[in-house]
Amino acid sequence: MLLMLFIVISGSLLLGWVQNRLRRSALWTATHVPARRICGHETGNVPSHFIALNLQGQIDIIELPGGDATHARMYVGPRIYGTGADLVSVTLRFIDPAHTHHPEMLILFQNTQIVFANVQGTFRPATP
Repeated sequence: MLLMLFIVISGSLLLGWVQNRLRRSALWTATHVPARRICGHETGNVPSHFIALNLQGQIDIIELPGGDATHARMYVGPRIYGTGADLVSVTLRFIDPAHTHHPEMLILFQNTQIVFANVQGTFRPATP
């Protein structure tokens, strides 16, 4: 009976270790969250495509304006600190409270919300 208990506990610990190693591997390091949105940076009617990445705790956002990869822009977001920072999910949300057709980009992670303002054809961290 003790041998079975040892096998179950060892198997559980080994499985947790393997899952954590996979999450930290190059295949699982980045959180890829695609979003499509008309944000005023397009030349036609094709929405821009956004990709949010968590690269070892550094949040980066890639914008393909109007779906055109030749004019891609990259925005450096905040850094996440602490244990497991490279495993935190990052999502994007776009709001247009002033109805200007130039929405603000919200970066959401760990119950935190960072606002990037849509100014002159690009996104910039909002100033208080």
